[in-house]
Amino acid sequence: MGGPADIRLHSDLPDRMFTVDEANALIPALEEIFLRLDPKFARMRELRELTDDYEAYYGGGIGEALMVDRDTYALYVRERSDLDRSIQADIDEVLAFGCEVKDLHRGLVDFPSRMGNEVVYLCWQRGEKGVGWWHTLRGGFAGRKPLTPQTER
Repeated sequence: MGGPADIRLHSDLPDRMFTVDEANALIPALEEIFLRLDPKFARMRELRELTDDYEAYYGGGIGEALMVDRDTYALYVRERSDLDRSIQADIDEVLAFGCEVKDLHRGLVDFPSRMGNEVVYLCWQRGEKGVGWWHTLRGGFAGRKPLTPQTER
């Protein structure tokens, strides 16, 4: 069964380079996708707790549990699997735009871009009105710098 480690958050190579305007044009769609993900993450947390409780109680003997407990556990496991696929579909929708998801829960997205001769990331975080930051490919969130009219060229 897939799990959090199986989630694909970015592609290996950028398919496209974004301008600030192109990245900003995607913000409403990204906000909508992250709003869809919120209840899915909440339910996934609930399902993990429920299945963890069953596994802790029965240990490796879930097959020896009462029929109703086995059936309930199996239902939770199936729902988790379905939810994993649904979450990945939402992530794939973001990836289809050509950007990369850096942090699902914070809604952190990077857009490959060119700044002079250098490839950088334009950086947006959920709740920000638009792309106002950039960082080097290795700089990450901690290395974010504000976009200025000079850097946007």
